Amino acid sequence: MSDRDRMTSAPSLADALRALPQAAPQPDLWPDLAQALAARRRRPWRRYALPAALAAGIAMLALAPLSTTTLPPAVPTQTAATTKADTPPTADAELAALHQRSQALERWIASATVAPLDSRDLMAAVEVEDMIGLVDVQLGATRGDADALPLWRQRVTLLEDLATIRANRYAIAAN
Repeated sequence: MSDRDRMTSAPSLADALRALPQAAPQPDLWPDLAQALAARRRRPWRRYALPAALAAGIAMLALAPLSTTTLPPAVPTQTAATTKADTPPTADAELAALHQRSQALERWIASATVAPLDSRDLMAAVEVEDMIGLVDVQLGATRGDADALPLWRQRVTLLEDLATIRANRYAIAAN
């Protein structure tokens, strides 16, 4: 047999390819990947938000006693005998006046809008606020009005200084 006869009797390349079994293409991986990424994003928010909210609540409860200030001992009300014009002001009357002045200054300081301070005024304001806090601690430890009177005088003086510091920045800002 000749070579030419062998070539014609052998299956052709096209016949060989047609004889191969049909192969399915690889499945597309993108839908599975997109579904897995979406499932990751949809994790319940409670997994992180609920523990964070609980921790914040516990922290607030733990710090709540620290943020409340103790009020000074109650001052007895003035009687008609202490308001006579011929008697000098008593310690109780002065203490009541200091309480009122302190409350008025605190209201003014709290209602003042927040404006930026320069570094010297800021440092002075922080120092005065620290001293007011120290006086408040000392007032909480007093046992009677006689001990509290000089501390209330000092507290009102410090509040007036703080109000002056804050008022100066408003005068400068107005100009």
